[in-house]
Amino acid sequence: MVKNISCQAHDYFEIVCMRRSLIKVTTKKNQQYHGVASDIELIEKQEYLNIIEGNDIRQVLLSNVKKLEAVGNSPEQHNFSMAW
Repeated sequence: MVKNISCQAHDYFEIVCMRRSLIKVTTKKNQQYHGVASDIELIEKQEYLNIIEGNDIRQVLLSNVKKLEAVGNSPEQHNFSMAW
């Protein structure tokens, strides 16, 4: 079953990708990912956030994210924390 996220939540994911922000993502299972937001990819009707961690790209299902934090970015106004 495909789970959708709110339009507001999707906007925040798009913003961090557009800015290529440094982010921290926490999933509903409390897994954490740190890196640069690069893109949102549609795979089998589900959207994944691509996060660059060093030389690796991690894919996190958007509907599994419970917290998105943009941290350590310049300008400071580009930093925020959102929880769902």
